[in-house]
Amino acid sequence: MNVKEFLEKTANHAKEYRNEAQKSLVRNNHMNEIEAGEQVQQRIIDAVLTDFINYVGMEHGIDYGIYTKDLK
Repeated sequence: MNVKEFLEKTANHAKEYRNEAQKSLVRNNHMNEIEAGEQVQQRIIDAVLTDFINYVGMEHGIDYGIYTKDLK
């Protein structure tokens, strides 16, 4: 698998995960700093996912250029 294929696969996972992210963050709050009952706005979740995917791409020399709208 090359880097572009990896980024595409990661983006597809992010598309699936984003809909369950809030529940996952709360369920796994023992692993992060989210407090029980705290809500993270969907636009923030989308922004972090998008930024992380683009960051990984840049670390491998690829300007993947995914936008938050691409996760929807």
